[in-house]
Amino acid sequence: MDKPYYQRIFVIIIDSLGIGATPDAVSFNSLGADTLGHLDAHFRMRLQLPTLQSLGLGNLHPTMGMPSLLTPRAVFGKIHPCSIGISDRESQWEMMGLPTLEMPAIFVGGVPVAIVNHFQQRIKRPVIANSRMNLRAALQNYGMEQLKTSGLIIFTDSSSTVWLVAHEDTASVSSLKKYCITLRKILDEAGYKIEKVNGVLFKGQTITNFFPCALYSSPLMPPDSTILDTLRANNYTVSMIGKTAEIFGEGSKNRDENNLEWLRALDETITKDFAGLCVTDLGEFDYQYGQKRNPEGFGSELMRVDKKLSQVIKKLHSTDLIILTGNYGNDPSYPGEFHTREYVPLMVWSPRLDVSEELPIRLSLADIGATILDNFGLITKTTYGRSFLNSLV
Repeated sequence: MDKPYYQRIFVIIIDSLGIGATPDAVSFNSLGADTLGHLDAHFRMRLQLPTLQSLGLGNLHPTMGMPSLLTPRAVFGKIHPCSIGISDRESQWEMMGLPTLEMPAIFVGGVPVAIVNHFQQRIKRPVIANSRMNLRAALQNYGMEQLKTSGLIIFTDSSSTVWLVAHEDTASVSSLKKYCITLRKILDEAGYKIEKVNGVLFKGQTITNFFPCALYSSPLMPPDSTILDTLRANNYTVSMIGKTAEIFGEGSKNRDENNLEWLRALDETITKDFAGLCVTDLGEFDYQYGQKRNPEGFGSELMRVDKKLSQVIKKLHSTDLIILTGNYGNDPSYPGEFHTREYVPLMVWSPRLDVSEELPIRLSLADIGATILDNFGLITKTTYGRSFLNSLV
């Protein structure tokens, strides 16, 4: 095509919105998981999502308060993610054309001693702890020692994450960021594919009142170019809002931000004149409701976002395309605090799209990325995923 059919594409990831366990869910300890279904069981008729219903969500997963429609106003379907894991990084890399087919490294009993020694030499600061625990245990068991000695607490958890912890009186935000980046480089140079190096500052003067006050994350970077890189190389604008910016190394995690602020940032982006892509991840669903297994909060926030999405849609231009999707499940009624392997919804709409169609099940989130590249005339034989652009033109 001479020019893109859609000048601007807006991808909105409704983080953690799964719509039922996939056939391989048992391999992810997710048998029977159903985020939307269990929200429905909790809320019953109270769960009202008219905007998402109009786009086909009720057809993909009918609920008591959201039955299917005869003709939703969108092209819709569901996606079976294909990556070997269900982390933030894996889902977003997959969506941008790089599915993860090998498991990341996990340090079961702490960071290898050789890595720790190298790290101490580089930053000229001692390290204390270095075992497997969670943040609460780290503060309770080593917080006072850290405050007295200024040694960095280092620990690992059950995921592919290494944590660095220091009191705000012993380290600044800038130094914490420097330490995380240094450890990330050491791990990368040693060939360890660790998903995140998280740095935490904490406040308080006694064990009873220690609490985290700042968080920085240094993520594993993509091993190859993504569709974001391809778009930029061809002079298209790429903007990322929320968790997506952090995952691709263009922003740090700030838990003070929330879905409302990210949607406000999206509103501002819509007012700008550009050709390209904007990706927004509404990550509050994950860390505030899914991981905390809070169905009441999850469903209430979903209804607030649904109302806001109706306003977003009204602001789109005739040559805009909006893609609403998820990344994984996070069933708030499921045991534990981890993501669940589920199908995720796909709902696509544009003011110029006058069709209602249910797509066949997509076998990878990368189909979204392939469709974006196809729209901008940049898809190649090596592009991972299958474009569904022909259903949108």
